[in-house]
Amino acid sequence: MRLGWNPHQERRREHFRRFAAATIAPDSATRDREGTFDRQIWKELAADNFWTGHIPRRYGGEGGDMWDFLAGFEGLALGADDCGFVLSAVAHAGLIQVLLDHGTPDQRGDLLPGLMNGQIGATAATEPAGGSHVAAIATSAVAAGDGYLLSGHKAHITNAPVADIILIVGRIPELGRRDITLFIVDAADDGVTTGQPEDLLGQRTSPTGSISLDHVTVSADRVIGAVGDGLTTLYSFLAFDRLMYGIVAATQLEAMIAHAMHRVQTRWAFGVPIGEHQLIQDKLVDMKVTMESSRWLAYSTAAALIDHDPGFSVRASCTKLTASEGLVRAATELIQIFGHAGYDRAGVIERYLRDAVAVRIAGGTTEMQKKNVFKSLKDSAPLAVPAKPAVPAASQA
Repeated sequence: MRLGWNPHQERRREHFRRFAAATIAPDSATRDREGTFDRQIWKELAADNFWTGHIPRRYGGEGGDMWDFLAGFEGLALGADDCGFVLSAVAHAGLIQVLLDHGTPDQRGDLLPGLMNGQIGATAATEPAGGSHVAAIATSAVAAGDGYLLSGHKAHITNAPVADIILIVGRIPELGRRDITLFIVDAADDGVTTGQPEDLLGQRTSPTGSISLDHVTVSADRVIGAVGDGLTTLYSFLAFDRLMYGIVAATQLEAMIAHAMHRVQTRWAFGVPIGEHQLIQDKLVDMKVTMESSRWLAYSTAAALIDHDPGFSVRASCTKLTASEGLVRAATELIQIFGHAGYDRAGVIERYLRDAVAVRIAGGTTEMQKKNVFKSLKDSAPLAVPAKPAVPAASQA
């Protein structure tokens, strides 16, 4: 496993940190209050070659690897001061990764140039009744000519209101038990309707909404991966998505720690800076440990994905679980450190908590991650049922 960025990746990381600090951060609080997504910033980010680092040269990229992209992404997340915008980038990156890992050369050649140059991607699995249980989706397709007619409804999809290209998780019932299939649709296709952005508690700068599909024509060459084998493809996407949340949490925590350290050294109580009190120190230590744990679990999951390690999925769940739970805990304690000033909407602190709560839900809930981890434990070391202890003879009398 690698333990650091190489010089090229360090430069890329710093470049996009500076880009985000200069371009995304200045109006982030205003966008949060208004619940708006700035598409012009998205276009400027694409024009600065943010998406090209790990794309093969034959598709217009720079020919690097996932680490090159993750270095730039970490820089973006560090400088943006806009967790919603960053999560929209996570969703877009997930679609690109699916194409890189499972798309055909023709699909990559057709779709990657646009996704690198300002188009917005989304991946739609969640449905109103299904939540995190992706295998229970109802969206379905029937064969029609050389393709399919796809119908269904998706809910709470990141980037849906602004997406150009959407990956739809559906099923082909006629295939029987193994019927989950991934379809690519264009938001402008006949029968595709995207809803208005939801009015959310946090992550307000990441447009999230519904997608309705009414007999949408999808040609056979717009199926990603093997027909009926969509869950296998989807699991690798979810692992990538979850490792990205680890990086998001680590960068959020880095910013939170900076705010907290300034506060505990300048706010006095009982005759000393509050940072001199052990209970306050404990909060900062937990933030630091959570930050490092989230970051390095994310890197470890990335390495497992690159190496096709069969343990990548459970490692991704460990990453998401550690990051999301730790981020909420840290954001709550950050408000405690700031007191009333942290709770006041006129300040900048309360947004960390509103944004953090969403991370426990997005990308698979905390409960789903725990379910995945426990299943892995059972699969790797089945729980033995202990034999019933013998009853002593004296007790039988």
